Amino acid sequence: MPKPTPVTPNPELTADAQAAERFRNLLEIAPDPIIEVDGAGLIVLANKEAEKLFGWTRAELAGQSIEMLLPPRFRTNHIAHRARYSSHPKTRPMGMGLELFALRKDGTECAIDINLSPVSAADGRVMCIIRDVSERKHTEEQIRTLNQNLERRTDELAAANQQLELRNLEVERANVLKSEFLASVSHELRTPLHAIIGFSELLAEESAGNLNSKQKRFTNHIHQGAQHLLELINDILDLSKIEAGHLELRQEWFAAASAAAEVLSSIRPLANQKRIELSDGIQPDLSIFADRVRFKEILFNLFSNAVKFTREGGRVAVRSAVMPDYIRISVADTGIGIAREEHESIFQTFRQVASTTKGVREGTGLGLAITKRLVEQHGGQIWVESELDAGSEFSFTIPKAGSTGVEEQPHQGSAVVLVVEDDESSRELVVSYLESQGLTLLTAGSGDEGLRIARDSRPDVILLDLLMPGKSGWETLYKLRSSPATAGIPVIITSVMDEKKMAFALGATDYLVKPVAKETLLDAVRRAKRLGAT
Repeated sequence: MPKPTPVTPNPELTADAQAAERFRNLLEIAPDPIIEVDGAGLIVLANKEAEKLFGWTRAELAGQSIEMLLPPRFRTNHIAHRARYSSHPKTRPMGMGLELFALRKDGTECAIDINLSPVSAADGRVMCIIRDVSERKHTEEQIRTLNQNLERRTDELAAANQQLELRNLEVERANVLKSEFLASVSHELRTPLHAIIGFSELLAEESAGNLNSKQKRFTNHIHQGAQHLLELINDILDLSKIEAGHLELRQEWFAAASAAAEVLSSIRPLANQKRIELSDGIQPDLSIFADRVRFKEILFNLFSNAVKFTREGGRVAVRSAVMPDYIRISVADTGIGIAREEHESIFQTFRQVASTTKGVREGTGLGLAITKRLVEQHGGQIWVESELDAGSEFSFTIPKAGSTGVEEQPHQGSAVVLVVEDDESSRELVVSYLESQGLTLLTAGSGDEGLRIARDSRPDVILLDLLMPGKSGWETLYKLRSSPATAGIPVIITSVMDEKKMAFALGATDYLVKPVAKETLLDAVRRAKRLGAT
């Protein structure tokens, strides 16, 4: 707003004339349009700002009705309002709570505010101070529109959140149903597989009589098919548990070389068939803090892939490196290699790099996906370095938590093992696994019988199934741990259910999910014997 020019009164004028001149000067320098109206509603005077706002000159406005400056729709109400004001004149805004508009000479309208001040009560003259509030009204309208949009968006967001909550409930319900289904599948499939794999192994060992070459071949087909089906079931269940956050690690200190040697022993027959050289370069004194079972699973997946995709006469090697913050394990092969653009995608679920396998029969496409998740659950990372026809090297890290010098010592001598299992075929299979190890074997077909034999015979190790009629395995385990006579006996759970957390909470020494491989069972018994001897 321009700085007002100081007004100097004319000394030749009378006092009244000087006051009138000062009044006119004040009208001219006022920043707002000002119009004076007489008692009949006729315009007496207007300043230059009024000329600017309405587009009429003062000469054109003089003597005109004030209603000419209002749109036709407001004129009737304004006449009534002016009459009411004349009866009680006072300084106040006009049309409080009303929306007022002015009509310009060119026919356009603008939003206005008006403040009224009585000039003379005798003749009803009123001073109208007018302000163009079009820009303010526009801004207010924008704010109102934004608020309405915000309210609408808030309502939409609330509705969307409600839908999301419903969907989350549906997802949770689906996850529960999936878990129940997988548990049922686990039980229904693992139980017969346990018998198929076990008895096919016994047939192959010819412990019940010699087989001809054709029978041996058929037995091998049965065993391989059952093993492949078992791998598929285990992979799907493991991945489901990992993704649901239900897979918990049982971390402990152990010798990495010992665990790797166990894995290599299971891989070596397949490697020998293809004349593949296996090389173990893990440091003999290297101890790591991890889940031993899952660590072996990681190595097994990497070794089996390496042997599967390495040509006859090739090499597969494992080596370790100790870094300041982590331990790195690498499995390298001289196989067919992996294209660079596939280095990330091979760790996705059900991903099979068909373009690079060159006819090699693959598995489910879950092995590397599970391996990646197991490594990450340990707090490590996994990656691959490879090129087509140049071999591959898979490396993963385990955070370094320290080191120990503890070495496992082989247990000397035999022991008494009690097998508590209600299923006759499963009990016979376990006994067949263990009887060649020089162990004294006791068997029980129920929980009550197992408790009685355990109290009377004090075995070195107890193998306990969970699903039994009468006294369940859970109750039997609780009774074994509650009785001073049996509380110190190591108990290995063998079950088609995967309930490790509950079992360990109740005092189980180890947990094996059926079907259990022979060497896995023997290793568990050996570890339990060492524990019971300490």
